[in-house]
Amino acid sequence: MLDGISLDPGIPGSHKDISSDRLKKACAEFESIFITYMLKSMRTSIAGEGILLNNNEGKIIRSMFDENLALSIAKGGGIGLGEMFFERLKA
Repeated sequence: MLDGISLDPGIPGSHKDISSDRLKKACAEFESIFITYMLKSMRTSIAGEGILLNNNEGKIIRSMFDENLALSIAKGGGIGLGEMFFERLKA
């Protein structure tokens, strides 16, 4: 069985700090993905985007914008979902 990456035993608490940081990052990324899907489904409720964004390139640009916006929202504190998951999963 694999034990993963072993840390220097002389550094107390370093394994816990690394695990906590990785969990926090994973929770923020999950929140970002959730926000991305929320933005995409919100966009489907809009009647029209105009003539400029109806082609494939416009759809790609809109999708990239939604992903970057969601990542910025999640990094800036988000909607609280990532923090809620982190608090629940850290134990």
